[in-house]
Amino acid sequence: MKDLPDLVVREAVSSIIWSVSSCILRITLGLVVLLAGHRSTVHGSGSSSSDTTEEEIMGVLGWFKGEILMTLSVLAGWVLCLFPRKVASGSAPGFVFASTWLLLPIQNMFGIIPNIPTRICEMSLGRLSKREIAVVLPIHFLGAMLGVFVAQFLSPSIVASHVVEPIIYSEGNPWLVDFIRETIINAVFTVAILVVPEIMKLNKIPRGFAVLFMWPLYNYSVDAAGTASTFGPDVIYALRCVGKNEEVPLGQFSHMIGPIVGGLLGGKIMSIFFPDDVSM
Repeated sequence: MKDLPDLVVREAVSSIIWSVSSCILRITLGLVVLLAGHRSTVHGSGSSSSDTTEEEIMGVLGWFKGEILMTLSVLAGWVLCLFPRKVASGSAPGFVFASTWLLLPIQNMFGIIPNIPTRICEMSLGRLSKREIAVVLPIHFLGAMLGVFVAQFLSPSIVASHVVEPIIYSEGNPWLVDFIRETIINAVFTVAILVVPEIMKLNKIPRGFAVLFMWPLYNYSVDAAGTASTFGPDVIYALRCVGKNEEVPLGQFSHMIGPIVGGLLGGKIMSIFFPDDVSM
């Protein structure tokens, strides 16, 4: 446990950087959606933002002339075609909060992937002890909350409320159904994010293309409304606490517990099919 202080620092810093970066990505995608002419912004939930008005759009982009705005709108529409189909409706929160474009560069800097299901998966592989994971999990929850708070504080007032809008899942399905869906998709996610980049590295393919293999996972629905997984209970908790100052309702807990159990299942799959080389 001599390296525990170093682990704590790396986990804390990486989780805060990930949280702030994810919020920035959320704002950016939201503006792209607005420019493309959509009436919804990317909040990470399946609901549209009825409060978004033409005045708000012009408040953000008021300095652009009409011709430039039209050109940007066309370009934004083209850019939006590059993202998962659920981005425009705001029902692909995992693309924002578990994007390989953010997680893998952070891994390069700190040697860890700041994602709770992935860290639990690594515990099952023996890369982390149970004592270490008991320290890591609270750090991730606190880091996510601090990162969301910082992003809200630094954001312009017109988008600050959108940054912290909670991820709210439909409760139309039985609790067990959503839990099983979350468990399965998070197990697949943890295996994919640990295995795919390494395979690409061996084949000298830039790891940035790993996002293409994650596309189906970002689109997989885990509730009755078709919203995809966030791949992180800390995100759901942080946005709920900072955005609404309330606890996560019991009916939403399938999306909190599912990723954790999914990480354990992913670790079992990894230990069978992709075990670590103990000789190294």
